[in-house]
Amino acid sequence: MNPTAARITLHADDLGLNPAVREGVLQGFRHGLLTSSSLLSNAPDAARALDGWKQLEAERRSGGLPSLLKRERLGDPNEPFDLGVHLNLTQGRPLTGDRYPSELLDRRGRFPGVFALFARLLRGGGRFRTAVQAELEEQVRFVCDHGIRPLPLNGHQYVEMMPEVRSLLPGLAEKFHIPTVRVAFEPTLFRSTFVGRFQPWQWPLGRLKRCFAKRLRRQMDRVRIAHPAAFYGTVHAGRVDLPTMRCFLSHAGRFSLTEIALHPAVERPLLSSEEVADGWEDPLGSLRPRELQLLVADELVTLIESNHLRLGRLASDSSDAAG
Repeated sequence: MNPTAARITLHADDLGLNPAVREGVLQGFRHGLLTSSSLLSNAPDAARALDGWKQLEAERRSGGLPSLLKRERLGDPNEPFDLGVHLNLTQGRPLTGDRYPSELLDRRGRFPGVFALFARLLRGGGRFRTAVQAELEEQVRFVCDHGIRPLPLNGHQYVEMMPEVRSLLPGLAEKFHIPTVRVAFEPTLFRSTFVGRFQPWQWPLGRLKRCFAKRLRRQMDRVRIAHPAAFYGTVHAGRVDLPTMRCFLSHAGRFSLTEIALHPAVERPLLSSEEVADGWEDPLGSLRPRELQLLVADELVTLIESNHLRLGRLASDSSDAAG
């Protein structure tokens, strides 16, 4: 394995969402090639997910991961896996409780959807800044209080790209000594949405996200916060299969570090009434197991090797573009 080869990090979002996601993510590390994940701190399974994470890290330190030989083939560094915070303002209920503005909640006291959040933050100007900052700090503190230093910061449903949230990231990163953030700037949207699997509806949505990501990247570079050079998966949640991954990896060699977002899980039973009441429906539930199958497939190892890539870490491999 060429030590100077371009690196990729395979990242699983939504850890803590439910037991099926927890089990799928942990399997994606134990038997597959995940290198990074991020926790939904306000989600029903968050505390159990952190317990599972600590056990996973103990297995990694002891050399007991079933995926060890695969990882050695791909130059995976003997370093802790990355666990960040999946900043969330769109699902479930706030950790700050009654201190969070009712104007940013639905009639049942839950976070609104992403489009409702965007509209309300836009109308509110800077009026909600302090309350949103307090909520995001509480979500980061949840991970810290479990004895884990979180990194990176990223957003559930890409809320980190909203201007009102984006402006809070430097302060969060400084306060909690978090060196990296997600910048979801996807370079080759046309190929991954039009060529191969024809899904043209994804292209305009991806272009819109890329526009916001470009502004986020500019701000992070200005304040010297590190981030991966490229990102894939902005409009592919639950739909990353081997042909899509082949498209991603064929371009990853152009960048020092590329992050690829995935959403693995095992099959799960129906939601409990409490999960439904708190707004924890999972629109990706039926799709997630296929992404787990991809992560543990031998074909993925071969594909990464054939593109002369190696596995990396957000903590040590992200570039400080302003540095």
